[in-house]
Amino acid sequence: MSTAERILIIDDSRSLAETVAHILCQSGYQVFVAFNGPAGLEKAQALKPDLIILDIMMPGMDGYEVCRRLQDNPETAHASVLFLSVLGDMGVPADGDGRFEANLDYRLRAFDVGAVDFLTKPTTMEELLTRVQALLWASAHEERFARSARSRRRRRGSERGDDGRSTTHSSR
Repeated sequence: MSTAERILIIDDSRSLAETVAHILCQSGYQVFVAFNGPAGLEKAQALKPDLIILDIMMPGMDGYEVCRRLQDNPETAHASVLFLSVLGDMGVPADGDGRFEANLDYRLRAFDVGAVDFLTKPTTMEELLTRVQALLWASAHEERFARSARSRRRRRGSERGDDGRSTTHSSR
């Protein structure tokens, strides 16, 4: 089995999903695609991806619900979720005067349900690839750090007596 990181794209836009998948495959990642929320949940459960790139607006089950379910499932909660959506840049009418104000609610809600990053469409493939690389690097190092910390705690625990004090003595 390859050691390449696994990325799952869940987006109802076939053309965008296939373009992103092509770029990521060329960069050496194992890439899988699902075109709706339920199919994405099934693939995430089966494939255990390292990263999930997720759209918000999809028919049936939206990306927020998909992300919430991914985070609630111990089998898929480990995967980092990057939202990729047009909603992050959409504005809302301001006082009916034709101006628009930026609406951050979409982004904030994404983080509330468990996303670790958010990009707005359209984006450059270079920015997407840079974010993917950074998220996968951070995830890998977080796991290494956690293993190292557990190992240090075990070593420290074996050096201490039952009362928590060090069992080694120095002579003065």
